Amino acid sequence: MPTTPLTLEQKRRVLDLTEAGCTRQQIMEQTGLSDGSIGNIRREGRLSPVLQPNKKVGEFDWREWSQWAKAGQQLKSKASWSQEKAEFRLGDGKKPIILATFSDQQIGDWGTDYQAFTTITEEIRDTPNLYMAMLGDESQHAIKMRSVLEVVSGSLIPPEQQEMFIEAWLKEVRDKIAFGCWSNHSVERAEKQAGSSVIKNLISRHAVYFNGIGHADIKVGEQTYKVAASHVFRGRSQFTANHGPRRYARHEGQDREIILQADLHTPELSVYFEGGKKRVAITAGSIQNNSGYAKRYFSLMTVPAYPCVVLDNKEHKMTPFWTIAEAVKYLG
Repeated sequence: MPTTPLTLEQKRRVLDLTEAGCTRQQIMEQTGLSDGSIGNIRREGRLSPVLQPNKKVGEFDWREWSQWAKAGQQLKSKASWSQEKAEFRLGDGKKPIILATFSDQQIGDWGTDYQAFTTITEEIRDTPNLYMAMLGDESQHAIKMRSVLEVVSGSLIPPEQQEMFIEAWLKEVRDKIAFGCWSNHSVERAEKQAGSSVIKNLISRHAVYFNGIGHADIKVGEQTYKVAASHVFRGRSQFTANHGPRRYARHEGQDREIILQADLHTPELSVYFEGGKKRVAITAGSIQNNSGYAKRYFSLMTVPAYPCVVLDNKEHKMTPFWTIAEAVKYLG
């Protein structure tokens, strides 16, 4: 059984009797304390002044702190708008739907193609039964102080106005968003500087939002399609941009059949079989096609391509395309 903590008065009484010349046996008889407790009190009294009448004595109970921390975790979870898994329905179930990728717009950068942004937005907005997987880096947020070229010379629109730009854009396309997810430019950069991200908060208020890797079970008519999405998956290869998504499906998301990522600015579309399951892996492109940083360290050829996949409502069939226009033509 745990020993009941000694009170300050008990400790003070032992020291007073000790100073009065009482033996340990006499102190034990007068206080009712054990010989060991009396010895401990005497040692404390000689080593520190903690038993002076006006000295505050701290108390720490790890069980109390554990309960307090648990309550804080519950409050934080209750206040959060992000999630790891989601199950939802797209479309009215009477027709197939198009799940289109859109990412790495890098709004605010000199190198972004704003006409392409407008064109793609209008295409998404005006195409029936199309829903957008927002895979991150909607804004440039050049606040990582790695070079003057990026932070000063590369910024066309200041960060605050970038956030206002994305907020206004979201109001126009919010009915077309299937889900959104984290990213390094729009989210992580702000979190590293301030511990919070305005872009994350904006997107999570409008749609299902994955603050890390997300699993979405999307219902289309009679069918359910299992999607894994992240701004980028771990793993790189010089031979394929889809190494990360395919690696994730093999090691972590064996039940996932559509795996989506962005970040690399190098689009790729893969249809393959693994584990007896047909899978579609997509890496989205970018409309930041005149980035000085990318042209120095990656490639001269950034491709503004955003692959999509048609999900049938009656039979379990996934049909990927390089462009929305191709998907629309396929659907007639």
